[in-house]
Amino acid sequence: MLMGISVLYIMGMLIMVEHSEPEIRKVKAEIQGNAENSEKDYERKAEEQGKSGKEIGTQYTGVPSEEFCISCLNMPDEQRKNMILEIQQVAEKILKSHGVIKEPDDLLKGEWFLKLQKRGFEKKLVLAKSGEEIFIGFYIYQEEAPVPDPNLVLLSQYGLWYPQRIEEKFEETVASFFTGAYGDYDFLNVVPENVEKFQACQRDFVKTLEDQGWDGPDVEVVDRIMPKD
Repeated sequence: MLMGISVLYIMGMLIMVEHSEPEIRKVKAEIQGNAENSEKDYERKAEEQGKSGKEIGTQYTGVPSEEFCISCLNMPDEQRKNMILEIQQVAEKILKSHGVIKEPDDLLKGEWFLKLQKRGFEKKLVLAKSGEEIFIGFYIYQEEAPVPDPNLVLLSQYGLWYPQRIEEKFEETVASFFTGAYGDYDFLNVVPENVEKFQACQRDFVKTLEDQGWDGPDVEVVDRIMPKD
């Protein structure tokens, strides 16, 4: 069967993923034809197709080693910028500005949470780490229920962040998902066109955060939980 190579830009690096061209065309057609596709749909299809020896999505084959990821934390800032997503760069800047972290390796010290608000803005900005997931997003609170508008969810591995999904009010776009045990990167699959959407969204979101000055002194800290070893 004809095999192909896709090159994806993830974590500031060019990543090569191997896939079957007919299978990828099939997946793209399914995504375009069904707006309600979700992560559970992909997992179910992967399980069904796994029984027949077929694959769904694109197998991620370029996960950096733990040593490489941790070494990135200690790189000079200018060099490290080439290795991480723009959204991680601006998130680290905001987290430092409001005292959640001092250095990049503080990202490895467990879970953390930061909720911010600015005068004249209805939305609150939330940055959080829960387990292996990073959440960076604007939230509208309707009867105290948080509604993302939008929220970017990323996977954190040894201090580097991977695109996972975009949450926008009551819709989501899945860029990557696990077909095996959650957190086992040997079973991390990506949806190439949704990774591209994530990339565009995170760049627009970064520009918004920078233009609005969420790292500035006029920002109020509503809630903050510091990371612990």
